[in-house]
Amino acid sequence: MKALETGNVNYVLIWIPEDSEKKLKNLFEKTSCEYNVGKDAADISIDWYLETVHRLCRLCENRQYIGSKTAGLDESPVILIAEKVIETEDEKEAIRFIPKAYRDDFRYHFHQVLGKKNYDVNNISAGRAFVTAFNDFIVYLHDLYINVQKEPGHMEF
Repeated sequence: MKALETGNVNYVLIWIPEDSEKKLKNLFEKTSCEYNVGKDAADISIDWYLETVHRLCRLCENRQYIGSKTAGLDESPVILIAEKVIETEDEKEAIRFIPKAYRDDFRYHFHQVLGKKNYDVNNISAGRAFVTAFNDFIVYLHDLYINVQKEPGHMEF
C-alpha cells in the first residue's frame, strides 16, 4: 500500500522476483491511476494488485502460493514479534523468548537484518538484500519456534 500511497513502485519491487518487474510495473500503473482518481473500481483493482504482489512475493521466496494463505509457513506469534523487533530495532521483545543456547545465533540474524534495513528506496538491489535478510530472519525464528515447541518444558512465545 505504501507504493500506491506514495506513487513509488520501488517500495514493492524489492519483494518480487526481478523477472516479474515489468508485469508488476504495468499493474501498478493501472492500479495507481484508479487509486488516485478514486473510481468505484479502485477497491477491486487494489485487491487484485495486492493479491498479485503477494503471489509474486511468494515466488521470490520459493514458497507455494495458494490464494491468500501460503503453504509451508504458518503465521505464528514469533513472526509478529520478529516484525516488531525489526521495526523498533530493539531485540528485547524477542530475546526473552529465545533459549540461551540460541541467543548468539538470534543476534547474528537480527543484526544481519538491521544492517540492511535503512536502504535507499530507489536502490532496488539494496532493498532486495534487505528482503532476503528479513525473510531469512523470519524463517530462522519460525524454525526455532517449531523446534523449541517440541522440547519438553518449552517456553511459550
